[in-house]
Amino acid sequence: MKNLILASALALASVVAVSAPSEAAPMHHRHHHHCYMKKVKHRVHGHWVIRKERVCR
Repeated sequence: MKNLILASALALASVVAVSAPSEAAPMHHRHHHHCYMKKVKHRVHGHWVIRKERVCR
């Protein structure tokens, strides 16, 4: 009984170890942008308005 549990645990661990890298492969093809928040000041009707814009490169 002890050998059966040990063998099934080993089989399960090997299946998980093989399937994890195959699921992670499509993640490398996504494009990652370098984004930051930029403050923009402009005047509206005599008052300063400060707005944050997202800038990605």
